[in-house]
Amino acid sequence: MKITPKVDDLKLRKNLRKQVREQPRQTQIALGRTAEFLIGDIRKRTQSGKDANNNVFKGYSTTPYFFNIGSRGSPAYRTFEGGYKEFRQFKGRQNQKVDLNFTGQMLSNITQTSNSKQAIIFFASQAQADKALGNQVKNKREFFKIGDRSKQLINFFAKEFKRVSKLI
Repeated sequence: MKITPKVDDLKLRKNLRKQVREQPRQTQIALGRTAEFLIGDIRKRTQSGKDANNNVFKGYSTTPYFFNIGSRGSPAYRTFEGGYKEFRQFKGRQNQKVDLNFTGQMLSNITQTSNSKQAIIFFASQAQADKALGNQVKNKREFFKIGDRSKQLINFFAKEFKRVSKLI
């Protein structure tokens, strides 16, 4: 997910380009802080069981499923008639509210990088990125996206940055 500042106002856009040229470090810091804020917002929202648009995630599957309950080195398989929901309960995890958290690795793996022109939010590990993609696409739980609330907060940060930088 990329965060690139875009501005409709022509005068502000010129001043923003000038700011990036003259103070690239401050711009990079502002974009990095915005990205960190968004990461925190994604984690908090997801852990509370809500997607990017603040809708509650659909429940865990109750379709019977065949799971490995052993380790990768010594697998042991079992069918759970109550699906993934029953599997989570078997493993000692809560199963009432979908929070996309089994081990905590996926959400803690979200990170960011920034420069004076953009910030990029991503998963540091390909395995966690694949897991996130499965949740996002296959399970239709859009958590890794900027929702309407986050857009409002980004606009707030942009206004504050503009005010502090005295761009207008």
